[in-house]
Amino acid sequence: MQILSRNRTLVALVCLFAAAFAARPLAAAAQASSGTVLFGRTMNGMVDGVSSPVSSAIFSIDDDGLQERQLTPYTTGEFDMPGIGNYMDLWVTNAFNPAGTYSVLLPAQSALPNYNAMALYGKYVLMNAYGVRTTPMFYGADDLQPPSAGPGYGSVSWGPAGNDQIAYTNVPDDQFGKHPACVSLMNSNGSNNHTLWCADRWNYCAVEAIRWSGDGSRLLVYAVHADHNVTPQPEADIYLINTATGAATLIQANVQEPYAGGGVGDISYDGHEVIYAMFKNPNEPGPCNTAINGDYSGVWCAKNMLTGQTVALADPSNVVTLLPNNQALISPDGSHAFVTAATLPSSPQDEEIYAVKTDGSGLRKVTSPCVTVDPTTFLWWLPVRVSPDGTRLLANCHSETTTSSATVVLKDQVNVVNLSDGSARFVTNGTAYDWHAQ
Repeated sequence: MQILSRNRTLVALVCLFAAAFAARPLAAAAQASSGTVLFGRTMNGMVDGVSSPVSSAIFSIDDDGLQERQLTPYTTGEFDMPGIGNYMDLWVTNAFNPAGTYSVLLPAQSALPNYNAMALYGKYVLMNAYGVRTTPMFYGADDLQPPSAGPGYGSVSWGPAGNDQIAYTNVPDDQFGKHPACVSLMNSNGSNNHTLWCADRWNYCAVEAIRWSGDGSRLLVYAVHADHNVTPQPEADIYLINTATGAATLIQANVQEPYAGGGVGDISYDGHEVIYAMFKNPNEPGPCNTAINGDYSGVWCAKNMLTGQTVALADPSNVVTLLPNNQALISPDGSHAFVTAATLPSSPQDEEIYAVKTDGSGLRKVTSPCVTVDPTTFLWWLPVRVSPDGTRLLANCHSETTTSSATVVLKDQVNVVNLSDGSARFVTNGTAYDWHAQ
């Protein structure tokens, strides 16, 4: 973090967070509900004669579908989100604080305006239940600028219950070239701001996709290779970092970099089980390198950190293909993974969420189409959060339908899925990115 002086920084941040936490909690309106969902909706407009996303706003809602509240306005050229990596469902970081009372907000702006056409700029802030924003969390003119222009920040993720810290990296999720690329922690009141771990400066140029373990003892991160801009398939190495000591353990090398379309894994509550997507290498030993996963060169794997055992997560009958992109989730006890998959030969018409045990057995479908699937419709589910008791799953169901006039109709739905029987409860229209569940 760029500072004028250490004491001045800490005093400013302590005042910032103290003021923020005096407001009404986000979850206060959800006392009769089991949890609160943060979600976004995108507004389209005409840009150069083409209908394009020109703004997005953030809302909160009880997970029973009641008490919807708009927290940010639609402002042309502003895309409100918890972070660059979270936009377009690339991956999810922790936006809520442990109490569910505040959340991280990135009001990213584009001059065009069109998210897909221009570089974004903006400053991370905190947001309360009324959408009131604090002053920026970090110093500097633009938290999303490339390293050559000045300090930037990414993967800003709030710790879980019992570890009220905020983790962040020193480079935005869509930027590269930071040497060394580091992960830092600070308390929610701005104190104890310190570098936790830095990747080797010669081999890595960014860190992406921070995941907290449920007990706050570990971080799962992706360190992007330094040759990111010259390789046809950008790669990263996955590390598990001890949040108390900063010690890092290599989980898997040479996976597809998340921002370039690679799958983002997850970590169990106590950090003993990790799931991740990797490229298969038939010249290397191990079950993941020999697994069959449809026509994909990538495969999901589970690794037990206590025993070192690695298991391929794939359908032995090769009927279901577990898609090695976007994000997958793991149950708090580490026993199950939840992955978007497609059956052959219908793929990619209908992509559903499947549960599979982390020992590689028990593959089963846990979602069903949220709209009618026909030759004009493409449907895909994405997991967002698993409830703390492991019985429910917050998930987004997206669909694209092409009409007779060649107009594409998009639908985004937020659902809570009962994992025991696969029944889904519709919550609202939009794209969920965090869930404070009881």
